[in-house]
Amino acid sequence: MQRILVLAGRDPSGAGLDADRDALTGIAVEGLFVATAETDQDDAGVRSIGARDPDTWLAEARLAARSGVRAVKFGLLPGSDAIENAARLVVELRQTGHVHVVLDPVIAASSGARFLDALDVEVLRGSLLGLDVIVTPNLSEAAELARVPVRELETNLAARIDVARLLTGLGAAAVVLKGGHGHEDPVRDLLLEAGRAPVWFGHRRTPGGKLRGSGCRFATRLAAELALGRPLTAAARSAGEFVAARIAGIARS
Repeated sequence: MQRILVLAGRDPSGAGLDADRDALTGIAVEGLFVATAETDQDDAGVRSIGARDPDTWLAEARLAARSGVRAVKFGLLPGSDAIENAARLVVELRQTGHVHVVLDPVIAASSGARFLDALDVEVLRGSLLGLDVIVTPNLSEAAELARVPVRELETNLAARIDVARLLTGLGAAAVVLKGGHGHEDPVRDLLLEAGRAPVWFGHRRTPGGKLRGSGCRFATRLAAELALGRPLTAAARSAGEFVAARIAGIARS
């Protein structure tokens, strides 16, 4: 069984590491989980972030990775020090062989409370994003990373391609730009690999379907599919289908 290393925050509302564990349902991949924060939040807001000491969780991640991992997924990295330690970990792991790195750039909670300030976002752009990672932003996160108004992405598919190209220009290996916050139906997710033509995936928007941690699940499932050796296009499609099925299941219940 292949292994992936998952670094993210704990979230009592069902996102974060709980969602990451759920993303490995029905797939022959073992997750090694390391908490970067102990958050206290729900749909109403974030009461505390509870960032863990970044050197402590980095040591835990190094120890976990000794068993061998094929992919790493980063979720919440609460601050510049955490982001820089994540970049150190990527460099170290790649010295031992090829490791897929998936970055879910968690900038703010769904309630609007921010985990990263403007300086933290610049550190993310200038360090971890440039390490040949696969970044999986929603429209708001992509807009902030690209320094463009999010409204430009909500209805304009061509603008999404431009933003994805900008992010690959900063050093990302690929961008999977999720369209769930857009206005289109069916939802359009975009995959853009550096130097390649854009690929679109479509799935029906589910009325009444709301799933906390959908972005967490997508990124972790994507990392798991890559750990199994699947091509990025197939892995991204499968990850999107997994999350869409979870959302449809909630809508039916």
